[in-house]
Amino acid sequence: MTIFTTLFIILMCIAAYHHVGYPLLLKCVASKKHKPSKQTVFDDNYTPNIAVLMCAYNEQQHIAEKLYNLASLVYDTHHYSIHVYFDGCTDKSYQQALQAQQVLHKQGVHCYFHHRDENQGKVQGLNTLMGMAKYHNDILLFTDVSALLSIDALNKVAKQFSDPQVAISTGVYTLDENAPDAQKAYWQYQNQVKKSESNLGAVIGVPGAMFAMRAEYACELEKNTINDDFVLSMKALSKGGKAVVDEDVVIYERECDEQSEDYKRRVRLGAGNWQQIKALFLLLNPRLGWTCMNFFSHKVLRGLMPIILACIYGCVMIEALVSQSMWSLLIATGILSLHAVQAVKTIFAFKKRIPIVDKVNYTLNSYFLALWGIIRYEQGYFDTPWQRVKSASKAQTKSVIRVIKRSLDIAGALFALSLVWPVCLIAALAIKLTSKGPIIFKQLRVGESSDDFVELFYVYKFRSMVVDAESRSGAVWASKDDPRITAVGRFMRKTRIDELPQLINVLKGEMSLIGPRPERPVFYGKLEKDIPYFCQRTYGVKPGISGLAQVMNGYDETIDDARSKIGWDYAYSLSMSSPRAWAKLEFSIVVKTLQVVFTGKGQ
Repeated sequence: MTIFTTLFIILMCIAAYHHVGYPLLLKCVASKKHKPSKQTVFDDNYTPNIAVLMCAYNEQQHIAEKLYNLASLVYDTHHYSIHVYFDGCTDKSYQQALQAQQVLHKQGVHCYFHHRDENQGKVQGLNTLMGMAKYHNDILLFTDVSALLSIDALNKVAKQFSDPQVAISTGVYTLDENAPDAQKAYWQYQNQVKKSESNLGAVIGVPGAMFAMRAEYACELEKNTINDDFVLSMKALSKGGKAVVDEDVVIYERECDEQSEDYKRRVRLGAGNWQQIKALFLLLNPRLGWTCMNFFSHKVLRGLMPIILACIYGCVMIEALVSQSMWSLLIATGILSLHAVQAVKTIFAFKKRIPIVDKVNYTLNSYFLALWGIIRYEQGYFDTPWQRVKSASKAQTKSVIRVIKRSLDIAGALFALSLVWPVCLIAALAIKLTSKGPIIFKQLRVGESSDDFVELFYVYKFRSMVVDAESRSGAVWASKDDPRITAVGRFMRKTRIDELPQLINVLKGEMSLIGPRPERPVFYGKLEKDIPYFCQRTYGVKPGISGLAQVMNGYDETIDDARSKIGWDYAYSLSMSSPRAWAKLEFSIVVKTLQVVFTGKGQ
């Protein structure tokens, strides 16, 4: 048994425990706990003061209906109030809320607005609302604008909190019927787990759409907190209170995410889960009993699962390529088949559902997007204020494509290296034996650009020219019959073997497998002068080993060649505004690249 086989078995056991073993353990233990010898006695006369807290950012579609929903809740209007924090809205949310507020005041409902002209972020809004409400109320109820509550929600919350041990209460999160099946299945699973945890008084994680907590447990959130609902609820549990789910309270989510929007949310949730492990490490105190056990089994393992899954993939692929054991070949085939089905459905926009395959792919995709979220979090990309998911759909679509593209780059580069290392070894020996100088040639190139920066990096290639090729001529493009190119180099350039070391640039995140050609800084001044907007070709796009312009035109030899390529580069960039168009173009570029390599049509 190899080390990769052993590691695979251990990681699979951990994954199986998190997804299957833990829910079964919960169900078994909770079923016994659910039948105590002494039933909990609720005080029906307990009427606490409840403050409903809600942050809004560009919610004009739902804000009025949400306020009417809160006003219709069956509860003494003298004992609850509504507080809405408008966080720099740029639409008509505030104006529509003002109209609804007049109706609420006529009904005797206390509704207060807190308005800011600049977007400061949801955490800032929550801290402001908690600071004003916690000292004048017994219970703080947090809710989202897009979620409607069952009419008796406040009465049910008050009933739960008549038990002095209860610190957190929530309801059953229900998605709109138009939500994707994969999302419905995910929340059905989560609701079942939370119900079992509730029987132990230790619900790990509550839906931000609606949860209530004792005002005394409210604490100021750190500015960079990602999953505010989870952090608030778990800090309350760390003080020894109970968290429960009231199955009679329905939280109805009206706003359904498109698949690309849901994936964007998964990236942020992955970062939040990773942040939570660090921020709430104190919950791993055995003295907290089931809270500790559930936190580790539910949230710690959920936060680590993207890394565990990536390691499982790595073990399987390495074992399949190196040892070629039957189990690894079968699993590797299964994995590739699953992703191939998803790729075909995405590229050709097939709507037909394949229930089990779709659910498994949704789970796997969610974890890999969460892994990207962890990476982005460690790079400091989650310090900006909140935005509505649908407020910038084009930017979000491109962001999702970038996540998928980066995942494909890493997987593709690793797979390619595992296949071409013998070719690289032969190329290295051929270079060393036929000409003097280093095997690897590195040269400064211009990478991805944005409004704030232009990345410079060293591109790696197998040396195809003589040493000091530009010592006399200076920086010039290579020509078709360039005398500086060695005999071995000519063959490598024709078959593109000289570019194989750039797979290392891809793994480092400096390049992509597919993208515009990375140009040398020394040529940029002249190219920008002769070709308008030439510098914009890598705006928001990493340069690639291959690309649309490369397979259509080959190597640049003159400014005219570069000019003819600029249209192809922009066409590729524009394709990233549509997942379907991008996927088709990406696939066609890969096919054309392979044709160039195997037919020797490169220059």
